[in-house]
Amino acid sequence: MTYTTKTIEINHIPIEFLLTGEKNSETIVFIHGLGANLSQFRLQQDYFSKNFKVITINLRGHGKSFQAHTYEPSEFTLSLMSTDIIELLAYLKISKVHFVGNSLGGNIGYEILRSHAHLLKSFTTFGTTGQLNKSKLSLKILKCIYKIISVKTIGNLSKAAGQTRESKDKIEEMISNINKVTLLSILPNIAKFDYLPVIKTSSVPVMIMKGEKDRDINKTIKNTITEFENRGNFKLHKIKNVGHFVNLDNPVLFNRILEDFILNLNT
Repeated sequence: MTYTTKTIEINHIPIEFLLTGEKNSETIVFIHGLGANLSQFRLQQDYFSKNFKVITINLRGHGKSFQAHTYEPSEFTLSLMSTDIIELLAYLKISKVHFVGNSLGGNIGYEILRSHAHLLKSFTTFGTTGQLNKSKLSLKILKCIYKIISVKTIGNLSKAAGQTRESKDKIEEMISNINKVTLLSILPNIAKFDYLPVIKTSSVPVMIMKGEKDRDINKTIKNTITEFENRGNFKLHKIKNVGHFVNLDNPVLFNRILEDFILNLNT
């Protein structure tokens, strides 16, 4: 199926998005991670558009959501990127959504949970933790490496996160097209954050898909899961043989788990 994206200006930045299934009532928003783009959720767009409005968005600095000037980290805060999405929903006159975020997309979901929880009918995340505190040294080293190597090399290295040939190819394709300025500008904003207080005080239904082979996230996600379990209204799915990109590694299982979670909210 062929889709055509649209672009509107939000906060002086062109934001590219794709809306399908417009005749349906409930809405699912899928948000990609750093260096990826809305095409990460192409199979979900196909599947869920039968029964839901489906919105995929290119975060600022990704795809056509790009302004041709020198970005600064201050233009890539998680708060600003979440505001882009909030204002897009307002433009589309959508008052409540099922939010699904991978990695950076999950961080943005937490930001919306903090500031505009009333917009969330549910929140699903994978490849994301609610608390992280990278050292300044590790961040500096990572930025130095990314400055030196090409985006093609970054894409080639990143495909190791995939667990199938198809997911590896898709990851490499997406990451190889990232603008390096975007990458370097966002990194400082995702090196240190703490959403545990947000989790404690929230009541939105939440699901975490925990990929067995998402080793870096799994090292840091224990406290997040504990806080959600203590809070309640929470589902945890531990999925074998998948990594950071659950929806690419096993799209059929991902779609089934997500669909069951959303449908069971209404029963």
